[in-house]
Amino acid sequence: MAAGLKNLIRLHEWTVDERRRELGLHIRHLNELDQRVRDLEAELKREQALAGAGDMGITFGAYYNLFRYRRAHLDEKIRAKEREILEARDILSQAYMELKKYQVADEIRRREIALEDARREQAELDELGLQLYRRQSARRQAVRQKAVRSTG
Repeated sequence: MAAGLKNLIRLHEWTVDERRRELGLHIRHLNELDQRVRDLEAELKREQALAGAGDMGITFGAYYNLFRYRRAHLDEKIRAKEREILEARDILSQAYMELKKYQVADEIRRREIALEDARREQAELDELGLQLYRRQSARRQAVRQKAVRSTG
């Protein structure tokens, strides 16, 4: 059973590691989306500056419509990615709880083995003590009987 439990623990450790990697990928992708939003905002500021500087103001309205569309599209991607992250965190949490269950079972099993070993060792020591006591009692008894015979 110990080998089976160790294999289950290893399997679940691997599963937890995989779920962590998946969560990390989702978070990295979210960070990339956030960077794209920042880049888009910076582009908007540049376009606003150009529009205020000359004839480009005429085309700014069309650009701003495109900007709003791109921003809305990125916002939707961000919301979807945040949902994926929440789901990935839940899956990771479940995998971790499953791993913990097997680790606790293994720890309990090891403690029970240690207690049984300690009980067995104590029983052996008790038996040795009893044997020593019996021998000493037998010797004392023999010495007393010898003393009684020699005086009598």
